[in-house]
Amino acid sequence: MRIRVMGGLLVMVGFLVCSQEVHVVLTGHTGTIWDLAFSPDGHYLASAGGCFDKIVRLWDVATGMELFPFIGSVDRVMAVSFHPNGEILASVAPTDRAVRLWQVDTGDCQLLPSPIRSLMAVAFSLDGHFLAAGAYSGPVALWDMTGPEPVLLFTLTGPSEIVTRVAFSPDGALLAASSRDGTVHIWDTTSGELVQVLREHTDEVRGLAFSPDGSLLATGGWDKLIILWDTATWQVVRTLSGHTWRVNAVAFSPDGKYLASGSSDRTVRLWEVATGQEIAVLEGHEDSVTAVAFHPQGDLVASAGADTNILLWDVSSLLAVRSP
Repeated sequence: MRIRVMGGLLVMVGFLVCSQEVHVVLTGHTGTIWDLAFSPDGHYLASAGGCFDKIVRLWDVATGMELFPFIGSVDRVMAVSFHPNGEILASVAPTDRAVRLWQVDTGDCQLLPSPIRSLMAVAFSLDGHFLAAGAYSGPVALWDMTGPEPVLLFTLTGPSEIVTRVAFSPDGALLAASSRDGTVHIWDTTSGELVQVLREHTDEVRGLAFSPDGSLLATGGWDKLIILWDTATWQVVRTLSGHTWRVNAVAFSPDGKYLASGSSDRTVRLWEVATGQEIAVLEGHEDSVTAVAFHPQGDLVASAGADTNILLWDVSSLLAVRSP
């Protein structure tokens, strides 16, 4: 069944149902928003500002109010990631030449110098043990964050072009990096050894996410496809098609049953992971969707893009009808 949200109404083939699907619209950025991240407790949402404002903004999810901006980056902010303790937010901007580590409660910033320049992607592991950052030229830096000071473990190489996103497996054993060259590289975080190179996409890969149980890796590409990979064998489990333009972002629901994807076709789509069935098409953005994130409770999906807006979608009713 195809579902579209238009002007706050949920439209289904054959009948019309009133809905609060678009929960709230967050405005404030003046350029493309490149990334979103919910805090582990779900109280906050961080957004990465583009070329015009170069700001990380922190939002109160319950009220929709902006708490305060993190100002200091000298270039567009491309990625954000919360530490699992919720107290630190990492961000990267290409010409900063460092990872910025923000104190969420105060806005104070510590610079973590990087051995590689032009950082484009950043992520903490779920246990906070590791931090990874990927660069414009392809390498990925991996730090151990457990001591009093970060320790650089490896500078990982493989991608031949921009690293668009980095993601850790839930247990922190694997690090994945997607690239403009159409590949996804997988490394062992303990040894730095290259485990696998995924080459199924025919264009730039921008969406990257491990499932909560670590059994799947989802990748979204500019070839309009989403691919689900078995992380035990690195074989393709299934391919999800439906987007009519580039796929820029993917995110699993906390229970792993659903996947959200954002595309340059201006839509957010929801998929049932077990079947690969498209269960909803959420329409509300006026330009490319560049980032999506599931709330830790699984009832909200945040999306953002080139229209400078952040939309919070209430998907609880949509997913409830799918549950046994």
